[in-house]
Amino acid sequence: MRLFEGIRVIEIGGGIAVNYATKLFGDCGAEVIKIEPPTGDLVRRMAPFVGNEPDDNGSAVFLHTNTSKKSVVLDLEQSDARDSLLKLVATADIVVEGLKPDALAAMGLGFDDLVKVQPTLVMTSITPFGQDGPYAQYEGSELIYYGMGGPLGGNGVEDDIPVKLGGYMSIYQTGNSAATATLAALLVAEGQNEPVHVDVSGFETGLSSSDRRTTFLLNYAYNGELTGRGNVLGGILPNGAFPTDDGYVQTVVTQAWLPRMLETIADDDLTAYFAKVAQDPSMFATMETKEAIDAALYPWLLQRTRQEAMEEAQRHKWPLTAIKTPTEVLEDPHYKMRGFFTEVTHPIGTVVHPGSPFNIEDGWNPSAAPRLGEHTVAVLAEFTS
Repeated sequence: MRLFEGIRVIEIGGGIAVNYATKLFGDCGAEVIKIEPPTGDLVRRMAPFVGNEPDDNGSAVFLHTNTSKKSVVLDLEQSDARDSLLKLVATADIVVEGLKPDALAAMGLGFDDLVKVQPTLVMTSITPFGQDGPYAQYEGSELIYYGMGGPLGGNGVEDDIPVKLGGYMSIYQTGNSAATATLAALLVAEGQNEPVHVDVSGFETGLSSSDRRTTFLLNYAYNGELTGRGNVLGGILPNGAFPTDDGYVQTVVTQAWLPRMLETIADDDLTAYFAKVAQDPSMFATMETKEAIDAALYPWLLQRTRQEAMEEAQRHKWPLTAIKTPTEVLEDPHYKMRGFFTEVTHPIGTVVHPGSPFNIEDGWNPSAAPRLGEHTVAVLAEFTS
């Protein structure tokens, strides 16, 4: 039996965060019924597309975030469609929705309405800024979250414009947090025999994430310092991307890890310099120290490939990694040995997806993302007498 087998999830509203939250349930065995308007989820129209040909069924983002789902087209502006949705909800354990606050309630499909047909329902609402508050009706995006949350001001080249990190990391984090909260709420609903409404704010998810905002905020809260832009963050020791013979590596060095770097580089001059620093700690936080490190680090790296530098550093437990292209990641022997990447057959062809974030027997087995309305007739036939 798979992890979430027997759980029925209804998805309403679409968007990456909603898509990803329900995907995690579907790939682990839950039945996920994706309610789409006649025009389809907007993610269907997000580039890139398979074969570089725009197609409602060929968006790479859609194919990835909608595995293991059934697509049902319902125009919720119509009363008969709303009736069909209520019948579906009556058989469901979870509803995950991404519409504006009160949008479902205005159609008679709000939390208070849905629990009348399913008294132990878990409903998770994902919005940019939450269900209430002055910003509740504001639009949100990855770039807006970065700007309002603080990290935009700390990313990029020193004395240049702020730069957002690539992709949709904050939005995927929102979906992941929503799935975790939904699962916890399901335990409460089942254990206490009562409904639960989960309110997930994309902005607040990022604000509390150590990977995006918390580090910046805590640095200011505890030290009164605003994190600036640049390759060397927070002091003299290396922290960032550095060149090698064939590309770049990423590394971080703390004072606790400094001996590991020294042991790896094995540069006599640098080792002697830090012996002096040990005798006179006031020498540490100086540009002279940074210059001494750079004088040893850069030549050592430039004499090695990314992989060679990574393997040598890791043997000495110094956190340093090769920065790889997507193609190189797909071909990496470590991930191949573990079978991480998964091939899923879709009508448009075979698509390679990232695999499960955890390994457990029968835990993860994705099927192809649905074509628009592919399961409408079959799912609604369940309620046709």
